[in-house]
Amino acid sequence: MNDGIAGLSMYDWPEVQKHNDIFWEMIVENLNKQSVTAPQHLTRVKDHYEIWLSTDLLIGQTCGLNAVRELQGRVEVLGALDYGVEGCEPGQYRSVIVCREEDEGRLVEDFFNKIAAINSDDSYSGYGALLATVNPFVEQGKFFEKTEVCGSHRQSMKAIANNKADIAAIDEVVWNLGIDYEPAVEALRVIGKTQPMPAPPLITNWSNNSLRNVLNEAIEEAISLLDETTKSALQLYGYKPMNSDDYEPISRQLNEIKNPQTIFGIN
Repeated sequence: MNDGIAGLSMYDWPEVQKHNDIFWEMIVENLNKQSVTAPQHLTRVKDHYEIWLSTDLLIGQTCGLNAVRELQGRVEVLGALDYGVEGCEPGQYRSVIVCREEDEGRLVEDFFNKIAAINSDDSYSGYGALLATVNPFVEQGKFFEKTEVCGSHRQSMKAIANNKADIAAIDEVVWNLGIDYEPAVEALRVIGKTQPMPAPPLITNWSNNSLRNVLNEAIEEAISLLDETTKSALQLYGYKPMNSDDYEPISRQLNEIKNPQTIFGIN
């Protein structure tokens, strides 16, 4: 029997994978008590869409931007993990805007015509949040000279530290992971924080809509039973059930911005 597929992709750094495994094991135990079969192990693949678009997806984690664009109508939003991000309500997160420690810039507008680093253009925290932040300072449709697409927040931080880019928006949950595990952070400085937005949602394939309450209860119960070491490693403080409509603020904000590729210096 196919037990489905699961992945907690957004913050699954190698340094904390064992804690995500513990979290998942707890969720599986709770689901089994409700006679719901679940995969025994998390799936880890380079292409996250392989997990998100799987018809066998039981529980996954994606970006809010994906939820309102590519995945809309294909997945059901279950809720958002609470990472206790300062200045955010449960179910919200935001990004920090960072540059090199020795850079003279103190405000975002000081980085006009500089080089941006983004993880990808389908990320809210690394792309959308930075786009919304610089948009008020756009001149003649452009802000950045060019943009380096780095593939991950971690690589964006390294790009700035290594003088390949000048500024980036880094998911604050990732930034906190970086403080613990990524040496490049020591060369960086925070110059601002973005507007709070709905945090990366946990999702399931649309066909599992009838399991929504059972899945959410299993997730909430798992968090309450985790030991403090695992909670601390994953920055977990709780869970908030949510639905697709809760992510509309992301769509509204970005839909109001004209010519994003021009703003990023992308031809």
